[in-house]
Amino acid sequence: MMTSRSKPAVSLVVAVYQREDFLEKVFLSLLNQTLGDFEIVIADDGSGPAIAEIIPGYANQFAYPIQHVWHEDNGFRKTIIVNKAATRTRAGYLVFIDGDCILHHRFLESHYRRRRKRQALSGRRVMFDHALTARVTEDDVRSKRVERITYWWKHSGKIDCWNGFYLPFLYGIRNRTRTDYPMLGCNFSVHKEDFYRVNGYDERIIGRCCEDDNLWARFINSGIAVRTVSREALQYHLYHTSGATPHSEAFIERFRSCNETRTPCGIVKD
Repeated sequence: MMTSRSKPAVSLVVAVYQREDFLEKVFLSLLNQTLGDFEIVIADDGSGPAIAEIIPGYANQFAYPIQHVWHEDNGFRKTIIVNKAATRTRAGYLVFIDGDCILHHRFLESHYRRRRKRQALSGRRVMFDHALTARVTEDDVRSKRVERITYWWKHSGKIDCWNGFYLPFLYGIRNRTRTDYPMLGCNFSVHKEDFYRVNGYDERIIGRCCEDDNLWARFINSGIAVRTVSREALQYHLYHTSGATPHSEAFIERFRSCNETRTPCGIVKD
């Protein structure tokens, strides 16, 4: 399906590493989106050939060609590959997710409807346990069965469960005064000019750590409000193990509590 528009309304940046089975389910959830005017840019942190092999099967099912941005596997370098992928986007509005998150059918619509200049939007996720993740089928995603509360209620943490209720009327109530809502890299959006304003992710942060907290801090320091779209931009996180954080407490504190508005080592290298 191709569109007559020359540029998409939204560019979706999907950070992936291996797990083509997860990415396939993400693609299926994207086929369900109520907002169809978006492009997909895969930010691939050094996966093997399996990720590249599944992309052609979806090439003609979206409004724009899927871009696959890849670099060699040299450890966890999400900051670098996501920045690189962001430079390839064509829309003025960017949405960022991870390749292990199935999306509610109104996910992109929710982010795009709430967009504002000098504002980032942050959502949350329902964390599936190992047992449920192992039995999620492609038909469960196509049919939107995964979105039913009864499907995952007994397979998610007590706090996470509340992230799965679609209650968009809460947006105004929850954002009436707060402009510094915590941010997850797997579910946030921002105007492209504002992402560039802070120079994207800080590429000095290599290895699983505080890259999202650092980006959030620079948004706040730059006067870019961070508001919540949880209970609206819903996603369902597939279970996997995570590597250890390879940094000292001093390193984490330095980047998590930064006073910068713009990193000197981001999309543009000062």
